[in-house]
Amino acid sequence: MRVILQNNSSSLYFCAGGQWTPGFTEAFDFRALETAIEFSRRENLTDVQAVIIQERAGGGVEFMPYSIQRLMNLQNSASKGQTAARVT
Repeated sequence: MRVILQNNSSSLYFCAGGQWTPGFTEAFDFRALETAIEFSRRENLTDVQAVIIQERAGGGVEFMPYSIQRLMNLQNSASKGQTAARVT
């Protein structure tokens, strides 16, 4: 399994050195959604999606895209819920 970032407007994939590439095989592997989310937040990348790439046993590749903005909102909601639970 690989976790990569894709620009929504250009469909390019993030690779090392802050560059973007058309080939997903050259894309930087964040290895976890949380790492991709934190990187996107730190670098202020808003027009991107995280893509989980899973190789199929019989051959081929499956792409599972996730909205980074939605994932960031879920993380923020979870953090606020944990803070509220500690306060009460």
